[in-house]
Amino acid sequence: MYLKYLVILLVLILFLSAGIFIGVKIGGKIVEKESNININATVKEILPAAEYASLVYQYTSVITHSEAVELFGVGIPLTGKKAIYTIDGAIKLGFNCEDIKIDISYGNIILHMPKIKILSHEIYPETFSLYDETTSLFNRYTLKDANSIQLANKSEMELKVRQNRGLYVQAKTSAEEQFRKLLESVPGIKDKYRIVFEWD
Repeated sequence: MYLKYLVILLVLILFLSAGIFIGVKIGGKIVEKESNININATVKEILPAAEYASLVYQYTSVITHSEAVELFGVGIPLTGKKAIYTIDGAIKLGFNCEDIKIDISYGNIILHMPKIKILSHEIYPETFSLYDETTSLFNRYTLKDANSIQLANKSEMELKVRQNRGLYVQAKTSAEEQFRKLLESVPGIKDKYRIVFEWD
């Protein structure tokens, strides 16, 4: 008689223990998922919402230009001209923050960063200075020439920047430093999470 009640009691205890175990597991996963969602939302709120310029490359170009009117590939006498100019400009390197993807994994906040690209390129026409100019009677420099020279130099500078790997490394390093400071200033993040950057 007592044995029967003892067996029933043991079965009930086993079911109760299993229920508690499953509940803890499911509850823990829900809490962890909600926590990840909250952290994800918090990170998105902190980061800039638009384009972010992580590096501004300022330069002064020295432009040497020369040309002559040609006929059948041969320069015509008294049509040659040459000049040396300087002009200042600034190229901004960065990315669009909307393209950042965020993962929370094993105590890490992983920011999947987009490629660094040229966001803008400004040249300052007011700094366009002539240092030396030689013209001929039949071929002088015009405003149209000055504009063409500036545009050609602008394209050349963008190409140089794209080929300069060091500038892209600096842009990434600067973005990581700024974003890490922003995120670690939020209570609870620095103590519980490590900030990890992964670049495309």
